[in-house]
Amino acid sequence: MIDTHAHINHERLESFLPDILKSLDEQKLKCIICPSYDKISSKTTLEFSQKYEKVFGALAIHPNDSEFYDDEFEDFLTKNLNNKKIVALGEYGLDYHFLPFDKDKQIEVFLRQLNIAKKQKIQSIFHIRDAFDDFLPLLKENLSGFCGGVVHCYDSNLSDAKKALDLGLMISFTGILTFKQRDELREVFKYVPNDRFMLETDSPYLAPVPFRGQVCTPMMVEEVYKLAATLKNLKIEELKELCEINAKTFFKKLVI
Repeated sequence: MIDTHAHINHERLESFLPDILKSLDEQKLKCIICPSYDKISSKTTLEFSQKYEKVFGALAIHPNDSEFYDDEFEDFLTKNLNNKKIVALGEYGLDYHFLPFDKDKQIEVFLRQLNIAKKQKIQSIFHIRDAFDDFLPLLKENLSGFCGGVVHCYDSNLSDAKKALDLGLMISFTGILTFKQRDELREVFKYVPNDRFMLETDSPYLAPVPFRGQVCTPMMVEEVYKLAATLKNLKIEELKELCEINAKTFFKKLVI
């Protein structure tokens, strides 16, 4: 299995790191993509990706940390996105969920990072929360030179999913699929074509059923795979193969 989005750079997973690496060594997990969310996590991601063979990274600043984006960090991105173990720019985007937020600043930083992804010809991992009405038109206006993106941790409706697919985006699903009363999201997942989705944990967040309330680890991605296979009417091995193909097709630098 592949976990295409796990923050093993997060302090809440520090004590779990030996078990996570053991799972990689024993091939229970084929690889992990570790996205960044701020300056510190970006440096940790870069370090982990160089240290651990089966850990790949993505570098960026999360929209909730947009105020800390500066020219120095932009230089860091430009320098390190060329690294062979850094497979995407991410996670970045727009998040209007928690008040207060600076919408103008988020959009500015989103567009600056999108422009870097285009210049570096690298894929993007998008974090979009309660902001599709701004995100979709902004991306549509800036598709020239865009090398592809995935909306990670998808938790919106079918209409937004269709618009994202129309823009050529991939859509990634987490343990939220396993939560109670999430029938609408499960219908979205079933609608997404088999070559346009990925699966993730978003560790340390969103532990899937039956682990709800616990710290989420990449090993729990198995529960997401199990439900996804049922929803897609596939055998679990068929789903694993499909997810690997999708990840390798999308992340151009992913070699596993």
